[in-house]
Amino acid sequence: MEGKATPAAARAESGGTRAVLRALGILELIMTSGKPVAVADVIRRLGIPKSTAYELVQTLAGAGYLEQHGGDKGLSLGRKLFELGSAYRSQVDLVRDGSRTIAALRDLTGETVQLSVLDGAMMLVLMKEEGSKPIRIVSQVGSRVPVNWAASGRLLVSDLDDRALEALLRSTVRQSPSGRAKLDVATLVAEVREARKRGYATEVNETNEHAGCVAAPVIDGSGRCIAAISVVAPSARLTARNRARLAGAVTDAARELSRRLGA
Repeated sequence: MEGKATPAAARAESGGTRAVLRALGILELIMTSGKPVAVADVIRRLGIPKSTAYELVQTLAGAGYLEQHGGDKGLSLGRKLFELGSAYRSQVDLVRDGSRTIAALRDLTGETVQLSVLDGAMMLVLMKEEGSKPIRIVSQVGSRVPVNWAASGRLLVSDLDDRALEALLRSTVRQSPSGRAKLDVATLVAEVREARKRGYATEVNETNEHAGCVAAPVIDGSGRCIAAISVVAPSARLTARNRARLAGAVTDAARELSRRLGA
């Protein structure tokens, strides 16, 4: 009947949950031991059947969550857990340090500053600081736009290989309210690569016919772009000379935030 699990499904779900809990128990045991743990000790201390313990250990080791040492030297935590911990730390530090960084950049430039991340296949404005100049661009935290609309978007997808990037662009590109966003996938891929190589990206009037922005990537300890900082300003204040000045300011800010995140 709809909404009720069959006995077989319930048993499978229960078994799957038990396997997950046992795998977590193995990781926690090794973590708290502070030294390699033999499989025999895992079996004894956690009460896991021998065949199940060996199967879980092989699965965790194959995925990089455990490292197996030869002979009786036991098991230690694997590199994948370090990567997960680094990713968690980056997310926490990004919010804390990112807010300070964009506030300082707003004070320096007088323009609206945003910090954006990739949300699925879209660019998401995670936080912002409103500019202090009489005429300023107002943006909304939580707004999501296609990556082809914004300079930050081009940086946020810059770690994708060509095949994945082309697929993402083909499925998401659409015209912006100004009618000036680039739609050609090959052109966009070239701009993404050039922006990452240069260290910043720009756009003027592509999203808004009266505004543009200059953006720089925030890089984590693994070398990935996890966010982008952008200075958003009226197009009248985005002359070539002023864009160069803002590019210097935003790249300095992004570089400093990246350094705090372990880059």
